[in-house]
Amino acid sequence: MAPHARRRVAVALLLRSAATFTSTAPARPATLLRESFLIEAEDVGAPLEPLSDYLLVKVDETAEKTSGGIMISDKAKEPPPTGVVQTVGPGVLHPESGVALPIDCKAGDNVMWGRYSGANVKYQRSSHTLLKDRDVQMSWAGELSAASARPIGGNILIKVRAEKGQTESGLFLGLEAADKASVVGEVIQVGPGRVLRDGSRAPLPCAVGDTVRFQDLDVTECDIEDEEYVLVDSQLVMMKWPGA
Repeated sequence: MAPHARRRVAVALLLRSAATFTSTAPARPATLLRESFLIEAEDVGAPLEPLSDYLLVKVDETAEKTSGGIMISDKAKEPPPTGVVQTVGPGVLHPESGVALPIDCKAGDNVMWGRYSGANVKYQRSSHTLLKDRDVQMSWAGELSAASARPIGGNILIKVRAEKGQTESGLFLGLEAADKASVVGEVIQVGPGRVLRDGSRAPLPCAVGDTVRFQDLDVTECDIEDEEYVLVDSQLVMMKWPGA
């Protein structure tokens, strides 16, 4: 074969090989998007972690009827704050005894607390609050009812007895019922008692079913299933007698 013919054959073979060549370069790995953790619109790079006996609670939106089922009276439009526990701190040791003190709430619980408790924080673009475990007054799972309500610590859930001294809304408001120094009601649920230095619980002065008279001072008022209830610190209960 003539030299120029051999060159033409070699070029044809090279072109054929180039046409059938497939790249074996490794594919570029997909970029993984990191989850954002926003506190006041700033990405802090990791979840918010409560310390000590603090709870991180996602606050319910205030409405005429809250998502927990608490009906707000016409007179008191500002409801007791409620929310859902997101995470719980590791707990604390008693400063004198060194005993680990129990926390009465867990993630997923619905909770209610006093209006002036907690430190508000905007987390993941939603309203949250950081609460001390002892600032929670009541918790419940699922829909709120008298049966599912679980007072915390030394708190007591009382069904108010209707009698002279009620306000127009039907609730005994401390300042608006000035002619009434105390209120009568039936004990519906009781808490486990205050935690003592050794981790045990202080006994409560009354039990479910008792009728009690209590000071109408720092109480939390709410309607549950269209009935009037109050959450009362057991230290405000003045006397008791057997229920009807």
